[in-house]
Amino acid sequence: MLTAIFLFSLLAIPRAQEAGHPFIERDGITIEYSDCGEGPVTLLFVHGWNINKEYWEAQMDYFCPKYRVVAINLPGFWQPEAEREAWTVEAFGKDVVQAMETLELEKVILIGHSMGGDIILEAALEAPERVIGLVGIDNFKDPRPEYSPEEEEGFRQFLAALREDYPNVIAPMAEAQLFQPDTDPAIKKRVMDDFRAVRPEVAIGSIEPLIFYARKETEQLQRLDKKLYLINCDNTPTDEEALKRFCGGGFEVIPIHATSHYPMIEKPEEFNVKLELALERIRTDGK
Repeated sequence: MLTAIFLFSLLAIPRAQEAGHPFIERDGITIEYSDCGEGPVTLLFVHGWNINKEYWEAQMDYFCPKYRVVAINLPGFWQPEAEREAWTVEAFGKDVVQAMETLELEKVILIGHSMGGDIILEAALEAPERVIGLVGIDNFKDPRPEYSPEEEEGFRQFLAALREDYPNVIAPMAEAQLFQPDTDPAIKKRVMDDFRAVRPEVAIGSIEPLIFYARKETEQLQRLDKKLYLINCDNTPTDEEALKRFCGGGFEVIPIHATSHYPMIEKPEEFNVKLELALERIRTDGK
């Protein structure tokens, strides 16, 4: 048994650590990634705001024996020297396309958590020949082309507060909006420690364009000709009537119960089963 575990651990070592493996770069910034498994279909995982590819560890362990699996670190969040003119959804979408091109990935299923949903939407529309499916994780819950004046003012006040005192504003925001009362304290600490560790210029520089991406999000959803699968936490509702108006390729919501915003680390076993269901549906769609 120990020998088998040891051998599997060697197989699961990210290829990015091996000598001679492709080097992903765009805009002069290195895109860090993990890469394991084999097969004609690749799962490409894209994390959300202020976190990193390590949040997909349980999924890499589970899916690497069945697929090629790639998880990237979005540029900037964990690179103290990285500089870019704008940390926008569109720029991150191009980073995902660059990863697919450099690694010569075809038949890709893009999986994006939170902010990663809009990023994989951009990537799928820019490189449709490489993408066979999309799975969003706790996102696209309230698509709409515009905010009320009161909402816009609230967002601007929030951004101003972040600029004034990022470390002390971000923690209570995360506590109030991203977790449930019974979320494991270790999960909360992990997420909030990661939020505090990100450079404010990257954190604020990426959340501001994301907030005001709403109009373009609905336009891009209408352009998408692939069915969108959503593994959404049911602690807040998903507006399926709005999704019917905006999802050009259709959609299916696969709910996951009793987690907050991070189901892949809160309930990894159940999450993997839900994701496997979405992958089966995508394979069926392609037949």
